[in-house]
Amino acid sequence: MGRRARLVGAMAVTLLLGTALVALAYRDRVLPGVRVAGIEIGGLTEDEARGRLGRIPTPTITLTGGALSETYADTDLGLAFDVDVGVRAAFAVGREDGVLTRLGDWLRTPFAGRDVGLPRIVADAPRLDLVLTALAGTVERPIVEGEVSIGGEGVRVREPQTGLALDRERLVDALLAAPVPSASVALPIVTIAPRLDADAIADARAAALAAYAPLTLVAGSERTTVDAPRVAALVRITEQDSGDGARLVASTDAAAVTALAADAATRLDGDAREAVLVPGGERLVVEPGRDGVRVDLAGAAAAIDRAVFTADRVATLPAAVEHPRLTTDAARATADRLVLVGSYTTYFPVNQARATNIGRAAATFDGTSVAPGESFSFWGRIGEVSTRTGYVMAGTIISGVSSYAIGGGLCQVSTTFFNAVIRGGYRIDERHPHSYYIERYPLGLDAAVFAGAADMRWTNDTAEPVLIRARGTATSVTFWLYSAPTGRSVEISDPVQWNIVWPSPTQPADPQHAPGYVVPGRDALVTRIVRQDGVEIYRDRWYSHYAPVWGGPAQ
Repeated sequence: MGRRARLVGAMAVTLLLGTALVALAYRDRVLPGVRVAGIEIGGLTEDEARGRLGRIPTPTITLTGGALSETYADTDLGLAFDVDVGVRAAFAVGREDGVLTRLGDWLRTPFAGRDVGLPRIVADAPRLDLVLTALAGTVERPIVEGEVSIGGEGVRVREPQTGLALDRERLVDALLAAPVPSASVALPIVTIAPRLDADAIADARAAALAAYAPLTLVAGSERTTVDAPRVAALVRITEQDSGDGARLVASTDAAAVTALAADAATRLDGDAREAVLVPGGERLVVEPGRDGVRVDLAGAAAAIDRAVFTADRVATLPAAVEHPRLTTDAARATADRLVLVGSYTTYFPVNQARATNIGRAAATFDGTSVAPGESFSFWGRIGEVSTRTGYVMAGTIISGVSSYAIGGGLCQVSTTFFNAVIRGGYRIDERHPHSYYIERYPLGLDAAVFAGAADMRWTNDTAEPVLIRARGTATSVTFWLYSAPTGRSVEISDPVQWNIVWPSPTQPADPQHAPGYVVPGRDALVTRIVRQDGVEIYRDRWYSHYAPVWGGPAQ
């Protein structure tokens, strides 16, 4: 054996002997150089090591998540170091595993050192659970399912919201694995999607918003509007599973739609009615007519059902429709073209019989149209005057004396009509004054009529038709003449009077006049000038001779 070999052998013996001595010296102590979680406990007995490890400062852990950032001590979380486990791990160094491993530990550890770490476990589960529950109350958020409802007050939408939940199991694992003495642990927060999310309620939302608006129902010329709350009552919103998940669906309630169709038919059904052109000053006013309507209930329900969710808020209901001869649109077109060309009103004392005859005659003329070039006769239009045609006995003038006859009062109608016609600038063909002057008529412009003897006739000598409107009341009668503008203007002079004659004392009293009442006789002349676009085309002079009349001497 060479010298070198002998030297190596001697060193090995020495090392083994030294190791054995160290092992003997530390048989009840921790091997030198051993640390637990960075704390040197080499050379200490188990009790000494346990005492030193018991003075380890409590580590801190910061939990973060969203806006939350809270720092806790291990003890606050119910976590604690297991000192006994650490001491046992420290004593195991150099005393476990194979001979060579133990030998290596005895040789290296005193010089290089070794940290066995320090396991941490949940020492107080109830305390940790309290902390986790408090954390959940801070960071968790319940799921909000989307919802759409519609009713009398409008459409209500509950927006869906994703839920947040704390994953307690993952958080506990993270806490147990956190490094010491301090650590930051992110809270494991799980998002939970609602079943009815924004996409699932979108169609129902749009349909409900479209439905909550007035709906107009039309049949012929008639229409009625259903207000938004009533339309809302037709809508039902239900949850359905489409195969891709739950969805809200808006639909109509068949029974409610049928009930609305029946109600609409009640409001829309009716007989045809002519539009009416009513005198309204310089222009005619249209009183609307209507179509005759009979709504088809089944078809109406289908039309309403189709219209509930549409942007065009009009539903045309199938119906049997009868149009009047004069529709509202046609009447409005006429009213837009026509202007007042002549009108006049006269008044009379309250007298039921007179009012009856005047009203009956005015109604006969009302609504008559006179075409261009057409001549008009008072008696030709009024026709038969008898009790059979609605006339009654009333005051009149016969042979220059007040009397009674069927149809008494018609002269007031002809006089009023005459005055409207002359103001329209039309050609007068026949006119007669009364036997004596009646003070409620314009002097020199009265127009007496007597069947078979005296008429009031005129001709529409313009290029435009004339519409006659007439109305009698309990104390008056009025005529209006409407035409497209004719370009005519009329100037009527004040009456010129002469030859004033008073009744003689021997003149018989008129029975319709009170004693002492006197109307002198006279001659009168009224001139009318008619111009067409400023050029004179007529100059009429109407002469009237009136006899005096009285009621006899005053008593």
